[in-house]
Amino acid sequence: MSYGSKSGQPFRPEPVKKTDEIPVDAFNPLLRSLLSWHLVNRVELEDGTHRWELTESAQERLDHLNPASRKAAKSLAYLDHWCARCRQQRLTHLRDGRYICVDCEAAEARGTAPELESTRHRPVKEELAGLAKRRKLSRP
Repeated sequence: MSYGSKSGQPFRPEPVKKTDEIPVDAFNPLLRSLLSWHLVNRVELEDGTHRWELTESAQERLDHLNPASRKAAKSLAYLDHWCARCRQQRLTHLRDGRYICVDCEAAEARGTAPELESTRHRPVKEELAGLAKRRKLSRP
């Protein structure tokens, strides 16, 4: 069995040296462009030193190119699940192993029963009366 070296020891590459220092030559063109396009201003400080500051238009453009990341949602929302409490097919979240809608979750936090939406268009009595009327009209 060959280990990749004459001594019979396994080959171990040298660790890659990481440097936090970026060579100046790598970003000189970028800095020259910032200066030539007047995207940075030199700000003189009271102690005699200075600092560089991006112009407002450059800062706005950077904000547009790289907007602040949104906060992650606390939980996934499910559109095709039935609420374990009210048995309505609504937007639900998985909480403690069961799918529960926002209304029921709020009701549980308050310790009350949720207000249920009717899944019918009309009350049951009206629905039955309408069905009976249609049956009578369809008979000769």
